[in-house]
Amino acid sequence: MTEKQANAIKQFEELAAKLGSEKKAGAQIGISSSIISQLRKGNYMGDVEKQFKKLYTYFDTKSKAAEKYSEIEYAPTTISEVVYKTLENVKIKGGFAFVTGDAGIGKTKALRKYAADNPLGSVLITINPCTKSTKAVLKMLALELGLPLSQSRDDLWMSIAAKLHDGMVVAVDEAQLLTYGSIETLRAFADHFSERGQTLGVALVGNDGIREKIEGRSREQYRQVNNRAWQRQQLRTLDVQRADIEMLIPILQGKEQELELLYKIAQTAEGVRGAVRLFGNAYDMGSYDFNGLVKMAKMMHLDLKGMEKAVRKK
Repeated sequence: MTEKQANAIKQFEELAAKLGSEKKAGAQIGISSSIISQLRKGNYMGDVEKQFKKLYTYFDTKSKAAEKYSEIEYAPTTISEVVYKTLENVKIKGGFAFVTGDAGIGKTKALRKYAADNPLGSVLITINPCTKSTKAVLKMLALELGLPLSQSRDDLWMSIAAKLHDGMVVAVDEAQLLTYGSIETLRAFADHFSERGQTLGVALVGNDGIREKIEGRSREQYRQVNNRAWQRQQLRTLDVQRADIEMLIPILQGKEQELELLYKIAQTAEGVRGAVRLFGNAYDMGSYDFNGLVKMAKMMHLDLKGMEKAVRKK
């Protein structure tokens, strides 16, 4: 084995230690752990260089990514804290909570932080257009709970209900995509625990589509869900505070013009996500002062709408 190959195997082993198993590391890279074992022993009968190239490419990409700007994983911003506390409240009280609002303001990061802080008391799933049906939602919950997926819909529901326990919260991101049937299925879990004098909270988090379904024209259909809602948070980009930008981009501490510009951008449709991405792109280009941010904003086709002049006057 060459020195380069040995180093690639060492990097793989470090990743496996971080993830908890060689199987998980292999799945992340796209190479089976059994092939790694054979490469390590020198008895792989296939194209050895092809397999090592997968390792070289993966770790080279990760090395280059490490040199780029890395966003803060979580900061207790104004909006993130509202989401986090809402999850804690519905966990304690049971029933439903709705958190709706503009895109890119920190809802998802708060969900992930809560799930990471409460691994035994929470289940987090994210809906997409292919997983919005009742059966798909049940499968996603089963997957998170370590239950077999090859069951009928009713068996899945009962298996999940048996695995969930008193004092938990089920959080659903991008919940505006859920169908009526899948929302009712989630309500049934909360009711199941309530009938036994226990609590299971369900938090639906996403854009205003959730509110439009449950409180809009079809509100009669969702009356049962509405009656079980403890909290109905509605968040906007205008709720973003300047201090939030300082927490998310601490490298700009004391840089008043730069912070003000990003704060103003965060209050537009771009949201916090857009402001952070703008800074990250400018940072990677080596110029993240005020002029560098403005230049990058124009490259990204962000509409400053006179913002540049207004900030400069301050």
